[in-house]
Parts: sequence; structure tokens; C-alpha cells
Amino acid sequence: MRSLVFLLLSTLSLTAHADQNSEYKALFFGQDNRVAIAAPYAAPYAAIGQLETRAASTCTATLVAPDLAVTAAHCFLMDKGKLDAGRWFKAGFHKGKYQARYRVVDQVFHPKFRAGLVYKGDDVYIEPSAARYDIAWLKLERADGAAPAPIPLFNGDRQTLAQALKTAGNKATQAGFAEDHDDILTAHRGCRITRFRSNNTLYHRCDTLSGDSGSPLFIDTADGPQLIAVQSSAPDWFNRKKADNVAVTVLQLPERP
Repeated sequence: MRSLVFLLLSTLSLTAHADQNSEYKALFFGQDNRVAIAAPYAAPYAAIGQLETRAASTCTATLVAPDLAVTAAHCFLMDKGKLDAGRWFKAGFHKGKYQARYRVVDQVFHPKFRAGLVYKGDDVYIEPSAARYDIAWLKLERADGAAPAPIPLFNGDRQTLAQALKTAGNKATQAGFAEDHDDILTAHRGCRITRFRSNNTLYHRCDTLSGDSGSPLFIDTADGPQLIAVQSSAPDWFNRKKADNVAVTVLQLPERP
């Protein structure tokens, strides 16, 4: 009987693994195009790190100034009615180690975002009225480690960003700490921006999973890489054909803290 139970459990495990792989494949638009970044990360990847909240939830964030990072606003609001404040930002995070660690002093996001979250069971849904505001500042204080060079934020208006995307061939790089490899940084280089929407968000086809929330999308410019947006949301795997992923551009950032 013990052997039979073991066999059944093994079969169920393999089935669950196969189902998860099928779901991931759907979320990746049919093919996983991510690559693992070799540690220690060189620029610009060294500026990307793991954000840890006080409740031990994790997202991805990016250093954009010596004392500032950007991420997704929903990373702090996963529990209904509660603010789960940031605790640590670990730049260059890799298998439990980091290049620099920062205390999160504060997080700043638009109040309209919090008002537009809907909670159903363990899931959080972002109302269309709030989705455009899913981006946040992290105010940081370095605790230890050698500070990496920040990734500059795109600095311009909507028209200038539209032109920059056109010049880049509507291609970007996305990099984050996805749930299937949450202790290493993976990147999808040259992923496609499919639409620059009127609400200053982007539809895109970068391969992301849970854990990539807040991860950067950056483009190559004559002045080097510039961060243009952060990953916000993706449809359920079974709705993949109905929608692309959504990133919120830096045009939606609140006033700099």
C-alpha cells in the first residue's frame, strides 16, 4: 500500500508540474524567451533587485537614483484594507546574496490606485480606473554593500516617449525575479511593445510571471538604457489570447519624494 500511495503521489506531482508548464507556456505567448543574467550582475542589471515587504511578500524594483527606486504600487496592497510597507530592497539579488541592501524608508503612490483595487478570495484585481496608476516610488537608505549605478528614468513627455519607442523599434528589455526562479534575475531582451495606450500604459509581450511585478521595462537610447515603465499585470493563462501584459509608464509617477 505504501508503494501504491507513493506512485499515486508521484503521478499527481508530475501531472501538476505538466499543468503548470502548460500554464507558463500560455503566459509566455507560447515560448519562454527569458535568459538568466550571470552574477554578479553588470550594469544595467545590477540596479535591479528584489523588494521585500514587512509581510515577506516580494516584488521586483529598480534603483533609479542613489536613494530612490521604482516598482508597482500593488506590491504594498495585496491584503485588503492594509498597507504592507516595504522593508528591504536588495539590488543585484542572486541566490540569497546581494550587491547592496537598502532599507525602505517610504513608498509613494497615487491615492486613486488604492481606491481601485478589488479583492476576491486570494486574488487582487485592478479596476481600469486604477490600473494606470500602478507605479510607485521607494525612498531608500543604504544599509550595506556597494551601491550600483542606477538606471536613468526616461525624462520627457508622452510625445517624446512615443518617438523613443518608435526609434527603438517598439522593442524593450524586461528583467525581474519571476516565481519560477525567484532567486535569480531573468530577462526578456527585445520583447515587443504592442501598444502605447492613451492612459499612459503599455501593452507588451515580455515574458513575465508573478514576482515580476514592478520589474523594469527599459529601452536602449543614444544616452544608454532608460527605464520607461514597470510591469503591472497580466491576464490569467486561460485568457492569454484576449490580452497582452500591461506596464505603467514613468509618465504616471507621482511627484518625486
